[in-house]
Amino acid sequence: MSAEIPNRPVTGPGVWTADDLESGEPYVRHLTDADLDALDQDALDRAAAPADLIAELVERLENGIGYAVLRGLPVGTRCTPEQASRIHWTVAQGLGEIVPQNRDGDLVRVLEDAHHPAQRGGTYASKAGAPFHTDPTDVVSYLCLAPARSGGARVVASAATVYNALVREHPEWLDLVYREYATDWEGEQPDGEPGWSPRPIFSSAGGVLTCSLATRRIVSAMRFEDVPRLGAEEMTCLMYLDSLLRRPGTAVHVDLRAGDMEFVNNHAVIHSRTGFVDDPSDPDHQRRLHRLWISRGAEGRPLVPALRRWRAGLS
Repeated sequence: MSAEIPNRPVTGPGVWTADDLESGEPYVRHLTDADLDALDQDALDRAAAPADLIAELVERLENGIGYAVLRGLPVGTRCTPEQASRIHWTVAQGLGEIVPQNRDGDLVRVLEDAHHPAQRGGTYASKAGAPFHTDPTDVVSYLCLAPARSGGARVVASAATVYNALVREHPEWLDLVYREYATDWEGEQPDGEPGWSPRPIFSSAGGVLTCSLATRRIVSAMRFEDVPRLGAEEMTCLMYLDSLLRRPGTAVHVDLRAGDMEFVNNHAVIHSRTGFVDDPSDPDHQRRLHRLWISRGAEGRPLVPALRRWRAGLS
């Protein structure tokens, strides 16, 4: 086994379970009146979020659990959906550079009913549940403008907790998860790139463990003739990782409310969502989210080359 592959459990705030987060929702940062005053129209015109709020977010994402929800943005009362979107953008810019999410260079994706004209496809355009995955850039952020009538919960899990289970239960597979696997872009690859890119599931740079997991896309990449077929042991390992994420007590279900801003460190937290049902008669219960991808650039964690190239987005 390579000396670069940690063969012991990792420690720190990034290792957590559902029990750790479900009591008291420690991932929620409630916006105060002072926060809202600082995010008023004048602050938006200056395109600068409060420095203390950004510093707290950075600490939570980079040195804490890797996950945060800002709660209390008064959509529909103190601010319009358009103003809420501008506030979301301003806070995201405080964390880093907002980068393209697809080959068309879109910086904002609207996630809502799959039949909405803004939707072109992909799991995010479906009302069915999404598989566990990470996105290729440093941070993904969602602004909830309206929740569904039922379902649509965000589901998040600690990548370090998954890794530690692997170390305890199947250390013989550590070499497997540090290999690079072809990962399907599902048609969103940058111009001139193949339909897949090689990425390790786990990697270590600068002494920091990083996860890049998208099991479904690893399997679907075999549709390309130049992608090696996965062996039985590799497939078993992938199914095992997915089973860890679905073990009771591993992942936390988070119901976003209108006005919530969610931030996920893609290198430390694996996420998905449950299926949802909208209320066709009530716009306040027709799921609508805005998604941003944020690159932390040189301020972000060190990454291996196979991951570093994609932190700046896809266009």
